[in-house]
Formats: sequence, structure tokens, C-alpha cells
Amino acid sequence: MTVPLLSHRRLTVSTALIAALAGGLAPATSASAAPAATQAQAPAPDMVGVVAALEAAMANGAPGAMARYSGPDGVKERAVGVRDRESGAAMDTRARFRIGSVSKTFSGVVLLQLVEEGRLKLDAPVNTYLEGLLPDDRITVRHLLTHRSGLADYTNAMFNQTVPGFEAVRNRVFSYQELVDLSLAEPRTTEPGAAYKYSNANFVVVGMLIEKLTGRPVADAYQRRIIKPLGLRKTAYVHPDTRIKGTHVRGYLHPDEAGAPLVDSTEQTVSWAQSAGAVISSPADLNTFTSALMRGRLLSPATLEAMTTVTPTDATNTRFYGLGLRRYDLTCGTQVYGHTGTVQGFYTYAFSTRDGRRSLSALANTSNHGAANTALGGTLEAAFCGKQPTPASTARSTAPSASPDHAPQPAERDLPERY
Repeated sequence: MTVPLLSHRRLTVSTALIAALAGGLAPATSASAAPAATQAQAPAPDMVGVVAALEAAMANGAPGAMARYSGPDGVKERAVGVRDRESGAAMDTRARFRIGSVSKTFSGVVLLQLVEEGRLKLDAPVNTYLEGLLPDDRITVRHLLTHRSGLADYTNAMFNQTVPGFEAVRNRVFSYQELVDLSLAEPRTTEPGAAYKYSNANFVVVGMLIEKLTGRPVADAYQRRIIKPLGLRKTAYVHPDTRIKGTHVRGYLHPDEAGAPLVDSTEQTVSWAQSAGAVISSPADLNTFTSALMRGRLLSPATLEAMTTVTPTDATNTRFYGLGLRRYDLTCGTQVYGHTGTVQGFYTYAFSTRDGRRSLSALANTSNHGAANTALGGTLEAAFCGKQPTPASTARSTAPSASPDHAPQPAERDLPERY
């Protein structure tokens, strides 16, 4: 039996805290976490389908791809292609890589732990803690975590031209305030709380809150609260160092011009993202993280219930967002929780079932090519829904196989890119 990492103080959440966590979500569109499926209902992962999805990502421009599934029957890993085009080194499921916006879930967990400790309130204005930072006192902490603040995503302008934009910031070191100022220089996208609008600016402010309330760098919060307790040996917040230490995957960015050569984008500060996307990890560590989160090892039951209470992000009724956490409803009825990640040269998926018994992490070492991202997302269906009656796609396919009624939805964008 897994021993929870929660302190007794965090487990004994007050009635007031439960109310504060649960309140404020629109009842007409919100959806609470469904009861976990029983073990008997869980199909065996279709690893042939997982490989087909990985190969489809390669057919759409990724030099390599990999996935790691963990479940009651053990771990299954698959890798195709190369992790380094220059050396020809094969893709390696033990290698580290940039996880992009999966970092947002790390930031969300830390901030929710601070809520549990009484250091801030979800429905309090951000300006209560960061005085004068935002021009609207109606923007709350909850609005940041749910992407409902209306703060513009500064990366839209920053990466309007993909490679020139990247090269302009590859080695630059930003302050949090500079990133917030870039967002505030643009019109807000929605009234606070009115609608979901994904913005990296939200989790930059989350990082500012973490550092203000703890008095320490966000890297310290990740290390003490998540990385060390879970034993994530290949996970680190790396900023502003440009290197990925140890065996790692190299990332390759597609230019906007069709047919232009890929750009090796591995080394960069990721200072344009910081607490919104600068974590480095591995498939095994991501499986451990998402599974532990869903099993309640990082948050109290009440807080986890709030985190997994979601609202739709599009019209498909299959994609939702909670507090720093995505939920995808798969074609077999299984619901999985986690996050997608995009950082130059890397696409990542890291998801787990609500009971934490099954988890999947997947990577393709490219970006700015949405078809590859969509193809990689096919690993979720194969891993969590098992063998489907339709034929598996081949290495020459441009997308994972699916019935006409369940064609893959385009991947959600964590950064502006060409589709």
C-alpha cells in the first residue's frame, strides 16, 4: 500500500477550505471527476497502436518518438526513430527532455499546497498578494489556474515568426515582470472568469505568487514539494541554464517555410516560459508524477477534487481544464488527467486515470508541426482504451487510425504554431 506524502495538517482540511476550493465554478459547464473505473473494466494497452501513433508522429516530421505506459500489469515502453539526428542515437525511454507546459501542473500543485497551508485563497484577487501587479482586481488566483483571467498570451506575438522568434529569445533571460508587461501591453482576451482562453501569462503569475509566498525560487518549491518526495531523479527546473544534463533527447523545430531544414532547438534558457514551461523530466518520472497526483500523494482529497473539477475548453465535449490540469475524455469512455506540453522541439503528453493506476507519457522530438502533435496524441487512445476493431495505422500513415466517428481531434496548442 502506498504511503501518502501528505502531512496530517494538510489532510485535515477545514470546512472553510473545502468550500473555498469547491466554489466559484460555473455549474452549467463544470464537470466533477467521475468515479474511477473498476480494474475489471480496464482494457490491456494496445502497444501495437501506441507504436502506430509514434510512427505516425515520425511520418509527420518528428525524428523520433517514444511512450511509456505504467499499469497494474507492469511497465511497457516503446521507442522509434532517433533522439539525436547528428549522432544517429536511437530514441531512448530513459532519456530526459523538455516537458513544456506539463510544467503548469507542477506549478498548480505547488500553489494548491500553499492554499491548503492557508497562505492564499483561490478566490482572492491576485493583487491581494502581488499588490498592483494586474490592472483588474477582479482577476483571482482561480482565474489564473483555470486560464480564465483574460491575460493575453504574449507568446502569440513573440513566436509569430517561429524560428526568428525563437532565436531572439533562445539565450535571453527575462524577469517575471518583463513577461507580465508583455502580456499587459496587449488587449485582454476576455472578462475575468467569463471564458477559457489559454495563456502562458497565467502561469508566469502563478510562479510569481509561489516565490512571493515562499520567499524562495520556484525551483526550490518544485524540489522540496514534488521532486524529492516522489523520488523524481531525472526531473528538474532548469532556468536559465541552457543545457540538459545527462542522456537526453535533442529537440528539432520546424520552420514556418515548407521544406526548410529543421532547427536544433535543444539548448535554450526557456526564460520566456519559466514556471509555465521550464521543467525537464523523463517518461518514468512523468508516469510517477501524474499517478502520484491522482492517488492523492501530493494534495488532500478535497483539493484534488477541486483540481479535477473541470470546464470545457472546446466544443467537442471531450476536452476540459481544471486547476492547472487537463482532462481528456477518450472514445472508450475513459477519462484521463494530466497535461500536454510544447516547447521548441518537443511535444509531450503526460496523463493518468483518475485512480492513478494507469499512466502514459509520450514524446515526439519536434514542434511547430501540429499534425505530429495530433498523431502523438493517439498514444492515449491506444494505451487507455486498448485494441480497437479498426486496423492499426502503418509507418506510412499521417495520423493514428480511427473510425470515421472518432477521427483524432487536432492537438490543443500550448504555443502558436503552423498547422
